[in-house]
Amino acid sequence: MELGLLEAVAGAVLLTVANAVYFDMKRKGQHGFRRLLAFWFGNPVTWATFFLMREGSLPQVEPPPDDEQSLLTEVRRDRARRIAAGSEQAHESSPEADAEEK
Repeated sequence: MELGLLEAVAGAVLLTVANAVYFDMKRKGQHGFRRLLAFWFGNPVTWATFFLMREGSLPQVEPPPDDEQSLLTEVRRDRARRIAAGSEQAHESSPEADAEEK
């Protein structure tokens, strides 16, 4: 009795996983032996997915443009500006600058 229950649970898990894998592969438009195996291990439910779902229906999202170089350039420019402003302030508050003003 326990063996029959274990087989039923294992079969249900295999059916569910195979259908999820087949659904995902069809949605992404992937082909191959793994998709065929997922289809047959997921029978008969995969037939519904086969007929009702369009091939490659996953929307293609383009990654944002890579602007690391422009960001690095901006950081370097800001750092150079801060260093230059800091050295001007240090030069203005030095004792030599105070002596020149008198």
